[in-house]
Amino acid sequence: MPKHPVAFFPLMNEQPSTPLAGRFEVDTDHLHALGVMDPYSSQSMALYQSGRMTSEERLYFALWGSSRLDSSFVEARARLCAEGEPVRSAYFLVKGEALGLRDGVAHRLGPGSVIGLAEGLDGRGFSMTVMAVSDCQLRVFPMPAITALVRVLPTGLRAILRSAVMRTLALDRMPELPA
Repeated sequence: MPKHPVAFFPLMNEQPSTPLAGRFEVDTDHLHALGVMDPYSSQSMALYQSGRMTSEERLYFALWGSSRLDSSFVEARARLCAEGEPVRSAYFLVKGEALGLRDGVAHRLGPGSVIGLAEGLDGRGFSMTVMAVSDCQLRVFPMPAITALVRVLPTGLRAILRSAVMRTLALDRMPELPA
């Protein structure tokens, strides 16, 4: 449940009657309550190894602390991407809130949201237009780096990734990944 009611639609120049599909976010307040304030602290690492985090929290933690990803900051009201635009980089939302709009339906995106990765792996453009509602901290996945990584994945992991892309994009066919 969002911390505050959301009146984001004027940012998107949409009418308040735009249907809201739902929200995805990792409960960062829960992580902070457990003592995770810095992904590099010994307390955070101990918690990560303890098994007390959900799979979403573990993924959030790993991406947040990754030294292999660039960080970016986007101010409120800035557009992150436009529907149909080529995916040159995908984004992982670390902090802040964004609103995605696809086919007249709004999607609230919070910490832990991944934007554009599945589309980029399938060679599609972004599936929605995404605007920052608040100042956002992002981790950036350049698609050329992701493509290079996918090429060297073992067959089993490639199959899992293909299945995840298929489910994420609601495809009726198994996608081809970069070879």
